[in-house]
Amino acid sequence: MDYNNIDELREIIDELNQKLQLLENGKEAICDMILKGKQFLYCPRCGSVNIDKNGKPNNKQNYICKDCNKKFNILTNTIFHHTHLSYAKIEKAIDCIIHLFSIRKMASIVKISTKTAFTLRHKVMSCLKEIINSCKLSGNIELDEYYLAINLKGTKKKNMPRASKKRTSHGTSKRGISSHKICVTSGIDENDNIFFETAGTGSVTSEMIKNTVVPKLDNTNLVITDCKSSYESVAKDNKWNLKQIKSGTYIDDEHNNLANINSLHQQLTIYLSNFRGVSTKHLQEYLNLFCFLKYLNWKVEYNAQLKYTKHKICIENTNIIYDNVCNNHSIFDFNEIYSDYGFIP
Repeated sequence: MDYNNIDELREIIDELNQKLQLLENGKEAICDMILKGKQFLYCPRCGSVNIDKNGKPNNKQNYICKDCNKKFNILTNTIFHHTHLSYAKIEKAIDCIIHLFSIRKMASIVKISTKTAFTLRHKVMSCLKEIINSCKLSGNIELDEYYLAINLKGTKKKNMPRASKKRTSHGTSKRGISSHKICVTSGIDENDNIFFETAGTGSVTSEMIKNTVVPKLDNTNLVITDCKSSYESVAKDNKWNLKQIKSGTYIDDEHNNLANINSLHQQLTIYLSNFRGVSTKHLQEYLNLFCFLKYLNWKVEYNAQLKYTKHKICIENTNIIYDNVCNNHSIFDFNEIYSDYGFIP
């Protein structure tokens, strides 16, 4: 580093002063940091900006929403809400998460319980939702699907829609792409922007593509897919320049291929294996983390990755707290999927 650059030195000093203030002054300094990071204040319940100040107990400014009467402060629905952990411990936890440490290893490093470590991981992942949703793909785009067996990890015995399986079992009782497989739509463009979205169960349909793929694309030049007919009607409706790779081949006459998206699927398989099974009800959160980590590795310098992640996560909202992190809020009705089993817990 060139220490003759006075602007660079000032930036380092400012960063150290901010970190020292966060460690010494606790939540007051955290509030100031979040206020600087957010462009404007809004109600965490209804999103309205029609808010007023509502007292300052314990030197912490409270607000009230004029539209829904929600009372809140700057920490409401952030990763600092409903926690007694210091900023230093939360910073360590974020570092553990982006390095894909296990829950037990993270708990040991941060010196917290495994349940608190699990809660923090899901708080951080839920904060990534808005960041990932704002990403749009453009130019030359490759699209394909990724299929996963339904995983009921963490589901209580009384809520199970089928008999439990041993941890060593793989796949489902139905062969091939069936209703017992989760369809994940995915895409990558020429600028390395990516997305992964849980779309439904079974083989991909036009409706799944409309709901999960179309909102992610903007200013497309070329869309490359496999030969599934589901893409054809959607491409026609949205005026895509569609090129499809025939079954049994890897490249067409114009040298279009799906090499990038297929490579990404292989990386996703390795990533998911780190967690020894991801519950389907939490799958989208882990997919968001995968997309975010890819963005960090491709577009942010290694030494700046932790700082960038903290800045992004601290200003985003999350409804995850210690008491509701294990609630089963899934987009899938598992009882309907396994209705043909006739299983009674």
